[in-house]
Amino acid sequence: MRAIPLWQDQAPMEEQLGMDPLPQTTDVAIVGGGYTGLQSARNLRDAGLDCAVLEENEIGFGASSRNGGKALVGLKHDASTVARQFGNEIAEGLWRSSLEGINRIEEISLEEGIDCEYSRTGSVYLACRKKHFESMQKESEWLDQHYNYKRVDVPKDELHSEIGTSVYHGGTVDPLSAGIHPAKWVRGLAKTAKQRSATLCSNTRVIQIIRLKDGFQVKTNRGNFISREVLVATNGYTEGLNKSISRRVVPVGSYIIATEPADPSLVKQLSPKARMFYDSNWFLKYFRFTTDGRMLFGGRTTISTSQDLKKSAALLQKDMCEMFPQLASLAVTHSWNGQLGVTFDALPHIGKVDGIHYALGYGGHGVALSIVLADHVSELIAGKRQHSLFSEISHPTYWFYRNKPWFRPFLGLGLRILDKIG
Repeated sequence: MRAIPLWQDQAPMEEQLGMDPLPQTTDVAIVGGGYTGLQSARNLRDAGLDCAVLEENEIGFGASSRNGGKALVGLKHDASTVARQFGNEIAEGLWRSSLEGINRIEEISLEEGIDCEYSRTGSVYLACRKKHFESMQKESEWLDQHYNYKRVDVPKDELHSEIGTSVYHGGTVDPLSAGIHPAKWVRGLAKTAKQRSATLCSNTRVIQIIRLKDGFQVKTNRGNFISREVLVATNGYTEGLNKSISRRVVPVGSYIIATEPADPSLVKQLSPKARMFYDSNWFLKYFRFTTDGRMLFGGRTTISTSQDLKKSAALLQKDMCEMFPQLASLAVTHSWNGQLGVTFDALPHIGKVDGIHYALGYGGHGVALSIVLADHVSELIAGKRQHSLFSEISHPTYWFYRNKPWFRPFLGLGLRILDKIG
């Protein structure tokens, strides 16, 4: 078993993507070399602005090459819940951004020739309890009534048409969700940013950002430079750089295993329509088969960001085999983790603190939403956009979160209790 992401093993980042020297000056310094940072760089270069992408590890090292590859329709919370908070018009705009993000991945991959294994085969939201399925049905009715958007609710006795297990109490099919190969996608964004003459600097840790009269001094482990604007695009890896931004997002760990390839007939039996799956628990499980027939099985074995990968692999393999006993004979070839960024309102946000722009807080829905927020924030910086819903909704934080997320273990315990009581 290799303690690295399957995606990175299959599609490593090309070494030359990140070997650029630091600039002396630039228009925009982008902290974070994932989906948000790279798509922002592409847009800024198209707008005629110089930019430098600064990544502490190799380009695309974080969640952008560690996620499950699911571009999902919707937000972390149900659309009806968001509508009660912000009203129907704002909620619909936020919700439809997820559809826009999926469409943008397809559009960019076709225009740029990025083979990221994009496949719009849909997803299934699986009900861990009967009442969860009843809530899903109500939400489907609400989406149909308010957004004219149609999902398909599949009761327990018909769910075998979607998945080869009987542990769930029904499921909701969202036909417009898509799957990608995360590392191929982020590598493609990096290559096309480089083709636009964006500066890509890997192994470059930003130590401090100092505000000047007409810009910022960006201090890194490789040296310092001056930038007119700064964009923080680090999502679940935001701890420590700027306290005002860090305390607006909580890093949460997520863990994944991948098996050796299964027999194609077994793949067809367990996933007849090649969907992506995720369930309704707070400590959720998410899984799918890759294009080469591996079961990719992930979840919240803990919300800590530092659980031992052998331990997480054992826990996930146990859950996987309870759900799919047919996979018990398959070896686990890869085990890894990543960090997602969760906000207190479970919504992504664009903002500006101490003169520094940021775009983050995807809550596990970043494959689609990161591209939209990158488009918006880069257009705001370039003066091509005057507003974005993601910058206009308030971005809450709390007095007790000042530096480190000390409350994370208590949050994890609370979520486990919620799962037990249903």
